Amino acid sequence: MREKKLTKFVRYALLLLLACVYVVPILMMVLGSVKSSGEVLAFDLSLPEKFLWENYTYVIENGHIFRGYGNSLFMTSIATIVSITLGAFTGIVLSRRNERFTRCVYYYFIFGLTITFQTASTFYLLKLLNIYGSFFAVICIYIALRTPFTVMTFASFVKGVPREIDEAAIVDGCNPFQMVFRILIPIMKPIMITNLILTAISVWNNFMIPLFYLTKSSKWPVTLAIYNFWTICP
Repeated sequence: MREKKLTKFVRYALLLLLACVYVVPILMMVLGSVKSSGEVLAFDLSLPEKFLWENYTYVIENGHIFRGYGNSLFMTSIATIVSITLGAFTGIVLSRRNERFTRCVYYYFIFGLTITFQTASTFYLLKLLNIYGSFFAVICIYIALRTPFTVMTFASFVKGVPREIDEAAIVDGCNPFQMVFRILIPIMKPIMITNLILTAISVWNNFMIPLFYLTKSSKWPVTLAIYNFWTICP
């Protein structure tokens, strides 16, 4: 009994130390946000001589951070929802239809994972379609980049779901749409959450695509807003 308590104590102590490793950078960031420029260069956990709360006002007014967050949320939400929806339905069809055509389509998406992003070609295409510099263009790029991965993961996951579940649903009177929405979609929740997290993080943190394909600063996401503020702030 005493050994179990000691083991539990050591385990929690190690977890607490590990948590401190993650808390320290956050604490440094919070303290640095209310320090002067000179104090921030010290890069330590010391308290500032004077708490400069007006730093937040300066960032909000001159950095347009809230507008950047709004743009990021808008693009991330649409790109994530569309790519997951396309990936889920495409993955279901490709995994349940064992035909030559569907296998070719599946490998077509897999091949898309190996192709590097073509900046110049994409720029020319967007100019040709007269959508360069728009939210729509950037969102379409995000969807195109994320869809191959979502299709692959959804198709691989659904292949592990026994076909007997589909047959039982059909026997119980489900049509194809009911089988997808009432049977397969609930089963796919784990892979759906995984794709949701990975896609949202990838789109939210992307820096190069909005830099190349968004011409107006009013449309910049938070990544570009922070970068622009960092370069112009005194």
